[in-house]
Amino acid sequence: MAKRKHKPKEEKPYRPSGFETLIIALAIALILRATVIQAFNIPSGSMEDTLLVGDFLLGEKITFRFRNPRPGEIVIFEHPKVKGRELIKRCVAVAGDTVEVVNKVLYVNGKKFPDPPKSKHIDPNIYPRQYTPRDNFGPFVVPPNCIFMMGDNRDNSEDSRFWGALPLKNVKARPLFLYFSISPGPHPVQVRRNIDIYISLLKSLFHFPPLVRPMRIGMIIK
Repeated sequence: MAKRKHKPKEEKPYRPSGFETLIIALAIALILRATVIQAFNIPSGSMEDTLLVGDFLLGEKITFRFRNPRPGEIVIFEHPKVKGRELIKRCVAVAGDTVEVVNKVLYVNGKKFPDPPKSKHIDPNIYPRQYTPRDNFGPFVVPPNCIFMMGDNRDNSEDSRFWGALPLKNVKARPLFLYFSISPGPHPVQVRRNIDIYISLLKSLFHFPPLVRPMRIGMIIK
């Protein structure tokens, strides 16, 4: 009798388990965060009314790898004096520019720097430079490989007037748009730790009616 030929067993395609899928997804998310996309939240009022406390935004890390930030652009960066602390401000000058603030008015290379559309001053008082660099500063020449950063809320922003020019190596990302926004409520937020802002916003989520700001979601940042 003729021997029957055994059919080779068909190999089933490999399907990763749920745990393996989770690990892969986390790895991809970490790679994207490190190289392409960064999520960021606004913990203070230094960029009001352009960006508000409780705004959540996405930034991309590609553009500033090919060119430096330009005057007028908003930038996400690491604080030059506090490692690991990320801030968001507006670039107002680049290397070689001369920055001067005279009675709250910003001048770059002797010309008045145009105020961003939603920038503001909240304190009518003007202080001399011996008390604070907030209202009167410079002239200061931005060093090589650095940029000069200021918040749009000029009277309530700790920026390059206080801690100096920002090294370009500290630049992290260019903000794109808001993907979520929620009001922290009528009470001011005292942010001493990163978790403070999240605690405040979590309370807002359970507020009735909810304090979500739907008109800001999807807003392009500029």
